[in-house]
Amino acid sequence: MRILPALAGFLSLMLPAMAFAQPANMRAASETEIRQHLPGTSELKESSNGYEYREGNKNGYKIDNGQVCVLFPNKSKDCVSVKTDGKTFQMIDRKGGRTRF
Repeated sequence: MRILPALAGFLSLMLPAMAFAQPANMRAASETEIRQHLPGTSELKESSNGYEYREGNKNGYKIDNGQVCVLFPNKSKDCVSVKTDGKTFQMIDRKGGRTRF
């Protein structure tokens, strides 16, 4: 009998998160959508390495359809996927974690 209340409690916590994690109408955000949603992208200047830089910042950014990558000064790189339904944006890291973008 204790299993049912525990299962109900678990589902009440997990179902909203699961619904947020996999909306059926999410798609890869276009480069234009990402640039419109991210403040300050108009200040970025392209470099010969294909990344864009903000004056005074050593991190490079590459914005592409469905993805934003950051190139750090030590040459390491980290990328996230960006999904949208046209209104809401989600950022998905390499481990599959989703957050609002």
